[in-house]
Amino acid sequence: MTATQLRWLLGFSDPVHGVGWNLRASRAARWRLGRTRALLSLMGHPDRELTVVLIAGTKGKGSTAAFLASILHSAGVQAGLFTSPHLQDYRERVRIDGAMLSERAFDSAIDELRPFVARLRRAHPAAGEPTTFELTLLLALRAFVERKCRIAVVEVGLGGRLDATNALDPTISVLTPVSRDHTGILGRSLATIAAEKAGIARRGRPLLVAAQRPVALAAIRRASRTEDAQLALIRPLGARAELALAGDHQRQNAALAVAAARALAIPERAHAEGLRRAVWPARFERIGSRPTVILDGAHNDDSAAALARTLRAERHGRRLALVIGINRDKDARAVLRPLASVASAIVATRSDSPRAADPADVARLAGRVSHTPVAVADDIDAALRIARSRAGAGGLVCVTGSLHLAGEARTVLGVAPAERFW
Repeated sequence: MTATQLRWLLGFSDPVHGVGWNLRASRAARWRLGRTRALLSLMGHPDRELTVVLIAGTKGKGSTAAFLASILHSAGVQAGLFTSPHLQDYRERVRIDGAMLSERAFDSAIDELRPFVARLRRAHPAAGEPTTFELTLLLALRAFVERKCRIAVVEVGLGGRLDATNALDPTISVLTPVSRDHTGILGRSLATIAAEKAGIARRGRPLLVAAQRPVALAAIRRASRTEDAQLALIRPLGARAELALAGDHQRQNAALAVAAARALAIPERAHAEGLRRAVWPARFERIGSRPTVILDGAHNDDSAAALARTLRAERHGRRLALVIGINRDKDARAVLRPLASVASAIVATRSDSPRAADPADVARLAGRVSHTPVAVADDIDAALRIARSRAGAGGLVCVTGSLHLAGEARTVLGVAPAERFW
């Protein structure tokens, strides 16, 4: 993908707030989904040629989507996968049967968006400009249809009710575990956040719901009754299920993927194979040895607690150096508390994101929640050098706090973006 094409696409986003924000986009309620619906109409509704599985939640959305895409591949079903954010290459957000579009194909797909943006301006001037996220979703849907995909597995960007992906009409809606995140946008209470995410429910269609905290489940049940959706609570898979992704929390994500596959009438024989072959980078991803580096994008309290449990099981008495960089809009104390308890040393750093918190501030917080020695590094390269020294050849290094940081670590460690998963 050429820099010129990507620059045009990213020109519809805010460099600080990200690809879902464009100061030139109308924030009026009618255009929050209306703009995407208008673009879909101008494009001839490519979404209507696909069976859409829409996945919302706070944690586990991407893993659930990856498990389901792997099951579909194992069944020989051509499926598209739309996820966010990317780790190293913007093309990672759009995959077909596990493969990214080639750079040339992605360039062409961006070019094809330009006339529709112009037509939107003429037909609906009150809508303002689209966002980069909206345009990337449309790019993905067109690519899926052009390459004869039957099913689109779509991860919600933020929230649910007003996310651009909710302009689609999902056959199946999936809700992973809900916890507090993006509280400045979605609301301060867990019930409010859960209700926003449950906005992806559709009348008379399955709403597959993970185990939830009682207050979140109550809100989801109310939203489901209002919409008259077919709510089904999905329990985590048992310990005998073999999963490609590490951590007990992945048993819930895998169970949701299996439930969605059954709702799609995917043969049972493909389920176990898909769970064993799933690929999802930077979710407890192990790289190298002496010491082994683990990458994980945990960035809120629940995901950090799940990571801490998995690290405790993996550690086996070895020294563990934690490399952590957190964005300013996250609750750093809530992320640090469970992780600091399992670390032998902590290195606070930052990604190159404009939202990244000052590592000195992160280090001060780490010192308050733990007696673990804390160092500060200006970037991920320096942080990894310090962490490897603190862990020793026989130890572990874990990079976490944001997916952006995990993606930078992959690049520094010499791991290229996966052009193809299978």
